[in-house]
Amino acid sequence: MKAFKGFTPHLTSVLGDHDKAHCTFRPGKTMTAEGSKTAVTGYHCCENPFECLAYYALDGKNRFWEVEALGDIDEDERERIACTKIRLVKELSLMEFAIEGMIYIFRHPQRANWQQSWENCTVAKDEAEATKEGSIAIARGERPKVRGVAGTVVGLILEKDGEIVAMKAIRGGTEGKWMTINEDREVYEFDEEETD
Repeated sequence: MKAFKGFTPHLTSVLGDHDKAHCTFRPGKTMTAEGSKTAVTGYHCCENPFECLAYYALDGKNRFWEVEALGDIDEDERERIACTKIRLVKELSLMEFAIEGMIYIFRHPQRANWQQSWENCTVAKDEAEATKEGSIAIARGERPKVRGVAGTVVGLILEKDGEIVAMKAIRGGTEGKWMTINEDREVYEFDEEETD
């Protein structure tokens, strides 16, 4: 099962299998635990990439990976996953992390927890802003608008009649300018005063 996991800079997880805190991971190596019970035992990861931010801040130091959750899998209502086997597949750049989160929203548009606000990451209805290098801002709605400074990733998710019809992630933007998207995935910038 495809999932996502956050790590310290040295690929160490804060909590590991039950009482084995601070497990160190290696790319390609499958880690094995005795059992899987969310918040109790097993290796933990998240179905929604942005849920990883509850445990690891988007601070430019922590690392985020796509992982493969294997073996016995236990999930809870918070979209956390515990598994008896886990393998690191690919480390995600800031852009890839944002895109994976947007894909998750696209695949599960009705899940109630799509709006999130973490340190350096905001996913909001209609309007979002990334003001610090290394941060993410994603706006979702019928008239989404987003803006960001250099070194950020911003995303737009356009809805029509409750359906997602277009989305796009962009690096930063022009300082002070808002961006929006149309159904053809064309992004255009505008000033605060401009209306359409």
